[in-house]
Amino acid sequence: MDLPEARQRKILLYDFYENLLTQRQREIFAMHYMDDCSLAEIGAAAGITPQGVADILKRVTAKLEQYDKRLGLVEKHENRRADAKKIRLLLDDFESNPRTPEAPAIISQIRRQLDNLIS
Repeated sequence: MDLPEARQRKILLYDFYENLLTQRQREIFAMHYMDDCSLAEIGAAAGITPQGVADILKRVTAKLEQYDKRLGLVEKHENRRADAKKIRLLLDDFESNPRTPEAPAIISQIRRQLDNLIS
């Protein structure tokens, strides 16, 4: 059984790289991780054993990790999300006290974070 974080990572990898998989790999992955089908259910639908399904899922996961190791799209995505969260916090701080003497510094930080997101 996957931990929620591991499962979430696999789904995120799939979102970025699914078009690099075969149709069969996409179907089996989606049935297991999106539709929450058991290995036996998938095997029955695909005409293979549950162990065969497990082997395919293992190979697909390794392939997705390999793609990300080369392309790094998930890390870039996570960095952008982190930058967006920082911007949100800075804006919340500024909004709660817009006349603070630190306003120019906060605005400068927001601009830097936005530049990070854009670049």
